[in-house]
Amino acid sequence: MQQETTVSRAAYSPSEFAAAFGRHQSWAYRLLYAGKVKAVTDFGRVLIPASEMRRLVESADRYNPHPDRSHQAKANGEHATEKGGVR
Repeated sequence: MQQETTVSRAAYSPSEFAAAFGRHQSWAYRLLYAGKVKAVTDFGRVLIPASEMRRLVESADRYNPHPDRSHQAKANGEHATEKGGVR
């Protein structure tokens, strides 16, 4: 029987960080440039601490399969009906 081992990493490159979320590395760089994710750069590379990955996941909104579309209708100049639909 093989025993599973988990290796805890202290930090990830932007490419590894993005891959963990199933995204392209440019997504990670956009988060860095926007100041939404903090990085460590003192060691000759850009590294994103594992704590930033946990923080990002914990701060994310829960998925809503039925979002309120009334704000989208207002943005398009339409009027929402009483039942929540769009005329």
